Amino acid sequence: MDARRHGWSKAPIVEILIPSTLDDTLAPKGAHVASLFCQHVSPQLPDGTSWDVHREKVADLMIATVDKFAPGFKKSVIARQINSPLDLERTFGLVGGDIFHGALGLDQLFSARPMLGYADYRTPVKGLYQCGSGTHPGGGVTGAPGHNAAREMLRDLR
Repeated sequence: MDARRHGWSKAPIVEILIPSTLDDTLAPKGAHVASLFCQHVSPQLPDGTSWDVHREKVADLMIATVDKFAPGFKKSVIARQINSPLDLERTFGLVGGDIFHGALGLDQLFSARPMLGYADYRTPVKGLYQCGSGTHPGGGVTGAPGHNAAREMLRDLR
């Protein structure tokens, strides 16, 4: 309900990745790099303000949320880079900051993803195929869209 009313939840679900636990070249000895991710935010804020106005406040909330479960986390943060939905759109061209290139609802799966007539990974341009989050079965770290597109490319080569 908060996300609809404010554009973000007051109690967000935060996913954390700490890649420096596997690659110690990412941070100085004894330090780490962490990535906090919260996808359940509104691309357009209900009050019409810009994410530029709220990005710091929402980042503070995410850090405070992690700190509740990992006391001391907040004190360990020495720098941060914030990517709001607006930043993701500006930087990567992700409309509305949507990493999945569209909702993964029943109306956006199988033959309707990315849209009717183009669910076979082919485009109107001969030899150009789609394999990103906007194709079936959608985003995530599965590699399935790329696998499926490669299968279609091999069929076309035969």
